[in-house]
Amino acid sequence: MDTTEMRRLFEAHREAEAARDIDGILRTFVMDCFLETKALGLRSQGMDAVRAAYQQQYFTAFPDLAPADEGIAFGHDVIAVWGTLRGTSRGEWLGVPPGGGAFEVPFADIVPCREGLMAGEAIYFDLATLCEQAGIPLERIRAAAAGRRTGPAGATGPQESQLPG
Repeated sequence: MDTTEMRRLFEAHREAEAARDIDGILRTFVMDCFLETKALGLRSQGMDAVRAAYQQQYFTAFPDLAPADEGIAFGHDVIAVWGTLRGTSRGEWLGVPPGGGAFEVPFADIVPCREGLMAGEAIYFDLATLCEQAGIPLERIRAAAAGRRTGPAGATGPQESQLPG
């Protein structure tokens, strides 16, 4: 893909996220897509798991979640985006009750592309700062994420696994 195509694809993805249009979000991904939340060590693999991650981990937990992209770079079939992630803890996150606080943390998003679509996303952010600002107990979030990596299948299903490394 050339940079113009990748930019259009990523803009369509961001527009669907802003509209909370999960079907629109999923249309920007290949069928065997992934969503890695590096701060939690979680990877959701496949359309159903990625759908569940968006619904249950992001849009329910942080209904006003909004990335403010401040930069973008393109490589061979990869996009790197960085900026500030803002939101408010209003719903359960990984089974942990909301803290009610607003947060503002830097983020980076690495998006490999193939077949004219996004293969997935690897999202990086400072979990400790997010939890502190949002009023969410960091250790409970870490424990909940660890339970999803090592225990029985969690709410996002059996496709969620531990990241390598």
